[in-house]
Amino acid sequence: MIVRVGDLAAFRREVTRRRATAVFAPSVVRESRRTIDDVRRRGDAAVLQNVRKFDRAGARAADLWIDARGLRSAARRCSPDLRAALDRSYDAILAFHSKQRPKQVAHRGAAFGEVLVPRPLARVGGCVPRGTVAYPSTALMIGVPAQVAHVADLVLVSPMPSDGSVDPALAYAATKVGARGLYRAGGAAAVAALAYGTRTVDGVDKIAGPGNAYTTAAKWLVSADVGIDALQGPSELIVIAGKDADPTAIVLDLEAQAEHGGQPFAALLSDDDGILAVVRAVVAGLGRNDRAIGLYRVPSLPAAVEAAAFAAPEHLHLAGARAARMVGRTRNAGAVFVGTRAAVAFGDYVAGSNHCLPTGGTARWASPLRVEDFVHWTTVVTAGRDVSAAARAGATIAKHEGMEFHAASMDLRG
Repeated sequence: MIVRVGDLAAFRREVTRRRATAVFAPSVVRESRRTIDDVRRRGDAAVLQNVRKFDRAGARAADLWIDARGLRSAARRCSPDLRAALDRSYDAILAFHSKQRPKQVAHRGAAFGEVLVPRPLARVGGCVPRGTVAYPSTALMIGVPAQVAHVADLVLVSPMPSDGSVDPALAYAATKVGARGLYRAGGAAAVAALAYGTRTVDGVDKIAGPGNAYTTAAKWLVSADVGIDALQGPSELIVIAGKDADPTAIVLDLEAQAEHGGQPFAALLSDDDGILAVVRAVVAGLGRNDRAIGLYRVPSLPAAVEAAAFAAPEHLHLAGARAARMVGRTRNAGAVFVGTRAAVAFGDYVAGSNHCLPTGGTARWASPLRVEDFVHWTTVVTAGRDVSAAARAGATIAKHEGMEFHAASMDLRG
């Protein structure tokens, strides 16, 4: 394990450095654009070529698509314990996201009546990453808010495993959220298939969910033609801890974040030398060189909270009672976990909150994936009896702007 040690200034420099290098590498953008163009030209054949190159050399065209019936069949092989755990996760996510269901907004004035109406997206594609196994938790995080929004058609994409099998847990999660099917591809090829459609899968209105650098770059490239939720980069965690925090829990939380891979950002800010020393010794003793954790000495916990606000991390953990009392001062974080018992890992699986969160400092303006991401709004306007005065005012403004026909249209109704 690589341990970086520094003070508050060093922390801010590291955050600034990461933010400056967060843009996509030119080679990633070029390769993603080539893949997208190829999929637009050749459809499933281009996707299959990518699957054979990166995932399963012996993949056939028929292997790309698993329909709802096939998912139900594969889901029956999911173990009872894992099914029960996924059921619990689903119920928690549903309970939290059900509170987010958008409601129409109505206003009735003397001249006009307006109603702002939320309408579900017709078709959504969800990106489910894959490590050594699939991530059914992400299928739930995308699918449940889409269900709550009443999205009619949900298609999931996820890389095909090297042996061509269908992960029973992913299949079970997909059936729980009512997915129409699973398109077994990843990266830019899968994003292009969702954005523009192929013979196998129709194009969607919006693409949601995380992925590798090529997935994210491709989402950015297609965003002029299809909606996207966000550009999720490497995972991030900042732990703020005082002397009353549990160093064992801190190490586990930092390690859990680091195991996401893809150059995650895992850092501890503390005003206590003892906590920093213990965490440093334990982390260094783990003997891993493929992960990096930053340990930073701060003058006070309020200063740590301000530093975290500057970083705007995906996850912020207030470890221990002293840090937990700072929750009212926090801002600019995708998700805040309060107290030693509120492990950040709960948010990935069973807390009910969504684990698709803003990264790369975008928590300054961006939000977690939520039900509203799966609706669009339409304004319905009706004219009332007292429209004449409004017509005169509108026509006056239009004439000032040189819009003769705008003015005439309103004058006619005045």
